[in-house]
Amino acid sequence: MSANEGRREAGDPRRSRDPRNAPGSGWVPTSPPIGFPVYGLDGSWPGARWLDSFGDQVADPPRWVTLGHQSADGESLTLVETYSRPATDEMAARRGERPLEDVAVRAAVILIDVTLPAHSAPRPDGFLRVLVEHAIEIAGQFAQWPAVGWRVEGAAVPARVTWFAGGWAAISDGVAEVYLSAVGMGVGPNGLSLARLHDGAAYHFDMEQPLRPGVLSASRGAAHVEFGGPWQRQDWHADQSRLMRESGRTSAG
Repeated sequence: MSANEGRREAGDPRRSRDPRNAPGSGWVPTSPPIGFPVYGLDGSWPGARWLDSFGDQVADPPRWVTLGHQSADGESLTLVETYSRPATDEMAARRGERPLEDVAVRAAVILIDVTLPAHSAPRPDGFLRVLVEHAIEIAGQFAQWPAVGWRVEGAAVPARVTWFAGGWAAISDGVAEVYLSAVGMGVGPNGLSLARLHDGAAYHFDMEQPLRPGVLSASRGAAHVEFGGPWQRQDWHADQSRLMRESGRTSAG
């Protein structure tokens, strides 16, 4: 199970009790089309592009959208996430949180997820819990993350970044209507250049159509990318091993 899957399991418990989910109902959960601007790497990016995820829950209006980017040699990965600012502000107000805190938590958890080594590496007892707890801890410090510079639609935009296990996660509130985050491996966070999507064709999906879970696998398949890649380590990174030792869990290597 991945770190993101671990978070999703803690989602809305009412979802499983929805009578439309009953076996044989024939109901396929479907979200409305995306209702806010979405950003990905600009046209200079030469590698594969795909729709990686959306949420918070399938069948609800999307609050965020994640676009995947992988280099032609498979050695670098960049996930760009766009959040509806009004929906995120509303959710944060209900929870008594800072809006960017939710963005930072998701970015940090995605960073934990993409830096996990291949499944052939031994999984120490409690490794996932320790890593997710670390993600939440560093996300709470997002205001102190070092600054980097991005360009969005050609304009300079500030962002803040944190590094872990050979990868990085960065967030920005410098664009109207949305919040942005990015997670990367094999490529740096400074100078990231983003552009707004207009039709989704480059990512193998239709932005005007409702979103179903199957659109994710179809988009990834059309982009010819597999889960994992040469950027994925075969053993535990020193940062991960250190966390395991400090937590008193079984050593990760």
